[in-house]
Amino acid sequence: MIAEKLKDVSPIYSSWLGKPVVLLVTIRQCNVPMPCSIIGESLSDVRVRVQPGSEMDIRKKLILAVEADAVGVNALVN
Repeated sequence: MIAEKLKDVSPIYSSWLGKPVVLLVTIRQCNVPMPCSIIGESLSDVRVRVQPGSEMDIRKKLILAVEADAVGVNALVN
């Protein structure tokens, strides 16, 4: 029965895969904008790349909003 229910679930963040975005994430009761690139998605987590070589999983329940990043993650100069 569980497998049948999972077939009906469509990934919410799949349209953002590989694109530079800004996630609004709740961390310790604060809303924090996080520039990143979404690289994967599971039922409960979103895998993001915050900079080349640095990836992390974020719980979907902590993500409040997703916007396209006009600057882009890789365009930032150190």
